[in-house]
Amino acid sequence: MEDQSPDHISVASAPKKSSTSSRGRQRNFSSSTCKDFLRKFVDNELLTSSLEDWFSGHSEDCNFRKPAFDVPFDLSELQNFDYALEGVTFQQLVRMPNALYASTSDVFEATAYLALEDFLHAGIKGLWETFWGPDEAMPFSVACIHSTSSKFYPAEKAINSGKLDGVCATAVLLKNLKHSQGRWDHIVVLALLRPDIGMVSGQGDQEPSPAVLGEALFFALRVLLSRSLSRSSTVLRNSDCVYLLLVDSQFGGVVKVQGDLNKLDFDLNNVYDCAAEWIKKHAKISVSSIDRVWNKLGNANWGDIGTLQVLIALFHSMIQFYGEPKYSLDELATEHTSRLQSRRSERHLVDRQANGNGLFRFQQQSHSPEIVEVQEEAAVDLKPQETLKLEIGSVVLMEDAYSQKGFQINDILTDSDPPIYTSTPVEEPTKTYLLYVGSSPSHLEPAWEDMNSWYQVQRQTKVLTLMKQRGISSRYVPLMVSSGRVVHPGPCNKPNSSGSCGIHILSLLDGVMLS
Repeated sequence: MEDQSPDHISVASAPKKSSTSSRGRQRNFSSSTCKDFLRKFVDNELLTSSLEDWFSGHSEDCNFRKPAFDVPFDLSELQNFDYALEGVTFQQLVRMPNALYASTSDVFEATAYLALEDFLHAGIKGLWETFWGPDEAMPFSVACIHSTSSKFYPAEKAINSGKLDGVCATAVLLKNLKHSQGRWDHIVVLALLRPDIGMVSGQGDQEPSPAVLGEALFFALRVLLSRSLSRSSTVLRNSDCVYLLLVDSQFGGVVKVQGDLNKLDFDLNNVYDCAAEWIKKHAKISVSSIDRVWNKLGNANWGDIGTLQVLIALFHSMIQFYGEPKYSLDELATEHTSRLQSRRSERHLVDRQANGNGLFRFQQQSHSPEIVEVQEEAAVDLKPQETLKLEIGSVVLMEDAYSQKGFQINDILTDSDPPIYTSTPVEEPTKTYLLYVGSSPSHLEPAWEDMNSWYQVQRQTKVLTLMKQRGISSRYVPLMVSSGRVVHPGPCNKPNSSGSCGIHILSLLDGVMLS
């Protein structure tokens, strides 16, 4: 191949030398050396060949049971991201063609590039409006990259000018008024459209082929090297991490590459071996599973794993170049609970007075170990019950793991939920303790209607018990004296399914009152 850099425009316009990065680390290479390295580093097949033994070693290590590389996103992260995107509309208008029904290969390839661009545009537009807000103009664009001219332009322009064969990738770019045609150091995410990405999924493999992965690593290193030459402190700050998207007309996956370029040996006489050595020893590579992104009609499965992996890679890349969003991911994900509560209320599954915490009601049947939801009528007919009230002068029996003790109620400090009293042990009338009461005794099978107070007393009891066990004390925190359940003398007339009375948590505290 020619000894010419595919991104010679961005390289030529880079600064002559930058002695330190935006993170304050001394750089071990000059800009001119990096540019010379890029001019020679132009053939992805030569890099893949240099990595052949390494790929083979990884395949042997995995023993056909698990991926050789870590995944960039775990399932819990994807689920949280899915919750944050509930109700968000992503609209891909150009459908991805299905290879089985394509009329000609040229038409199929052209439509596929148009659909990929529209998919990426829909993705970044939806993410931007969701996390950063719709009021500000979106600072990103989508374009194709031509392998020989290093120019960025829409796929439609490449098709009309007959240059589609030279398109090597599709990029999400950071907009720049001074460089409207785009530059390599402005690449936010790079997507490689290749025909056989989904074959590994059909064969039961977890990773793309060495040829595809080698090409992805080639482009990843080119992007990182181009970023290291940028004048922008934001771009320089992200010259150690990049996401690559691997897609065909149905499936897709994500490759994440991280590494310190200071550890790259810039031997201009051996660029591919140097690059391969850096990848083997100094780069951290994460590869996602290959999952379906588009259905047979060419519509993206926005809520499925394959598409979520692509979207979350776009999201993290947008943060790299534009900073933290206005609305955090965790903040939006927590709204899932309130939406779920609203949905259950719509379906009349929640009696807000009797079950303010919105938990599901279940009934246990002796003939089946399964948990069965109570019919709607049974849930709606439940009536709120009175919270347990103790009268001044009365005596309650509290049973813990060791004994039963009587406590006389002296005063009602607060009528809150849970109520708080002052009490005196019957056997030690000189001492006074705070007494917290949990759930109401009125509904003995189990007391769903007062779960808030039950959980509050349980939580306080657990924390204070741990403090007592570990010898932790504070003048501002009461000391746990005892905790147990309310009992009454004589036989119980209203036993529950376990053969004992429906009893309620009491906590005895010595010291200040908990708020």
